[in-house]
Amino acid sequence: MVSKRVLSIKPSGIREIFEMASVGAINLGLGELDFEPPKEAREAYKEALDNDRNRYGPTKGIDPLRELVADKVRRYRSDITPANVVITASGTQGTMATFQTLFEHGDEVLIPEPGFVLYEPDSVLADARPVVYPLLDESGFQPDIEALKALITPRTKGLVVNSPSNPTGSVLNEESFRALKDLAVDHDLWVVSDEVYEDFIYSGKHRSFNEIIERSVVLNSFSKSFAVPGWRIGYLTAPLELVDHIAKMQYHLVACPPTPPQFALAKVFKVQEEFTRGLIPIFDRRRRSMVDRLNAIEGVRCHLPEGAFYAFPSYELDIPSRDLARNLVSSGVICAPGTAFGERGEKHLRFSYAASDEDIVNGLAIVRKVMEAGGLGPGN
Repeated sequence: MVSKRVLSIKPSGIREIFEMASVGAINLGLGELDFEPPKEAREAYKEALDNDRNRYGPTKGIDPLRELVADKVRRYRSDITPANVVITASGTQGTMATFQTLFEHGDEVLIPEPGFVLYEPDSVLADARPVVYPLLDESGFQPDIEALKALITPRTKGLVVNSPSNPTGSVLNEESFRALKDLAVDHDLWVVSDEVYEDFIYSGKHRSFNEIIERSVVLNSFSKSFAVPGWRIGYLTAPLELVDHIAKMQYHLVACPPTPPQFALAKVFKVQEEFTRGLIPIFDRRRRSMVDRLNAIEGVRCHLPEGAFYAFPSYELDIPSRDLARNLVSSGVICAPGTAFGERGEKHLRFSYAASDEDIVNGLAIVRKVMEAGGLGPGN
């Protein structure tokens, strides 16, 4: 009845938990800011609607927004121009367009594990073979470079990188960043770098693969940095020889990115840095509160994440993470099972601290109670 293609990809393990949640459950599972967008952005969106910015736009996005993105990205590579920029209908769609452009049957794509839920299915949908490389808990989820080298074959075409990381909150250190860049150059690999959380770093600094734009596609989004996930607007940067091909794929996926939010974001683009800068102390406080509470639970261990807004604790209980997450949501708190991010996520859970201080305190009190009961939910 349906294609083998769609049967070959798995449903989201995160979505399953959300669909189980009852009204009133404490949400520590969603990667979405609990703040309104800047007032200026909301007003600019209304203005765009009133000025009839409701028609089709250019497939690559409007020039004013592409110019502003290029200005921002030039901090990493001075010769990037608006011609390197494609505005996308979300980071998710940009990821799909990139994989469809770069990869095909017979290619192998190296993807991090634990890693974001899109990388494996997008590889499969491009008819490529995803090959996972480990992020090591004991090293703060830095990539195991030697293990990664051993996975490279003549068929390896792509290397997917995500920093700051969803789900682990890790940020590539200088050693890992340099090693990954060298691998890409030495083995002639395309780097697909997901840098959606670049504005949410609490220690260290962001290192961008825009530095090697000649062999990289760098994915980004306005969803996190402007608190507008429902606007479905992202962007990517790529070498000039790829941009037209990505745009061709984008046309056949969505025709063009949504027009009103592009005009709104172009008008208020420079508000973003001040907006996210104001959020950093709040999220820093929340991450410390969450990690302290998680580490106070017997048998739970959690690194202090350096970026994004996720904690990814491990636990000792003899229960699969999917079952534990199901028991937790039945008890009134939503989180994501570690295996939603690959098999190396087993015996982990992902919690989001894009939640109020009160929800973090009350939600983790429920987590502690369930953990102390052996991971069992109500009625067990």
